[in-house]
Amino acid sequence: MLKSKFARMAAGAAGAAAMVVATASPAFAANMRVETIRGYMTFTDDGDVFKLCDTLADGKGVYGAVFYNSYIATDGYQRVMTMSDGGDAGCGSKGHNIGNGGSYTFVMCWGRYPTGPFENELSSPCDSTGEFNE
Repeated sequence: MLKSKFARMAAGAAGAAAMVVATASPAFAANMRVETIRGYMTFTDDGDVFKLCDTLADGKGVYGAVFYNSYIATDGYQRVMTMSDGGDAGCGSKGHNIGNGGSYTFVMCWGRYPTGPFENELSSPCDSTGEFNE
């Protein structure tokens, strides 16, 4: 009797541990998306891939940039990647290895590349930003 009770408890604990492992992994994904009527930009954590899509046929493309701010260095945000999309079918995508030593901001602009991580939405065509870290 004691032996079967112990076996059931062990099986229950193993099942609970397997359930935690199976459900915990997807919850840590840090996927991000910013969008406007002109297009959208996404970051997919699995593979560290950025995607930029122009959704408005207005003769101008959408442009994106990724800025990195180190937790250790004090030199502020640095632009580490740029990409553009427009004038063709489909979206543009680009990979950039995202590390754990700082925060990242990606910015999407209409008609030009972003020059900084926090541009004024009222005075520039840069109207979408997303900030994250791993």
